[in-house]
Amino acid sequence: MRKRKVPLPKEERVLPTPEFLQKHEVIEKPTKIAGQKILYVTDQLWIDTYFKKGVIDYDQYQTAQRLLGLYMASGRNQKLTATLSDQVAGKDLSGDFDRAEVAMMDFIKVARTMGKRSFSIVQDVVLHNYSAKEWAIKNSRNEKASAEILRLSLDDLEDAFKKLS
Repeated sequence: MRKRKVPLPKEERVLPTPEFLQKHEVIEKPTKIAGQKILYVTDQLWIDTYFKKGVIDYDQYQTAQRLLGLYMASGRNQKLTATLSDQVAGKDLSGDFDRAEVAMMDFIKVARTMGKRSFSIVQDVVLHNYSAKEWAIKNSRNEKASAEILRLSLDDLEDAFKKLS
């Protein structure tokens, strides 16, 4: 039998500090219990939460941040479409690579080095901001083992970055 989570009384709740509220966007959502609300941080990633709660260690967190930086630098998160008129005509760019192209090539190398299964959870949690549990449900995996799978996959990611260097 599952125990129901009962929200803390208003006197016992720990509210965010003014410094925290300046750095992050926090919204209040009503709960099913009348008159009670819960605070949600809307601009924090799941990987930050896992690090803050001690699910992953500092090295794994830094490796995840490195992948996120590589992903952002590659421009894959942008939702822009170039037109043909934006292309440079009559100039050979075969030897020149800009930062986004190099980052994209490195991103693909890391993904291939890790393998499809191991990269799947890292991609969803770090890049697409799924929780490990959501990833497990999406991929028909054991929800209770999802945090351990994430830790192992982040170790694989660190090994892939070492091979890349």
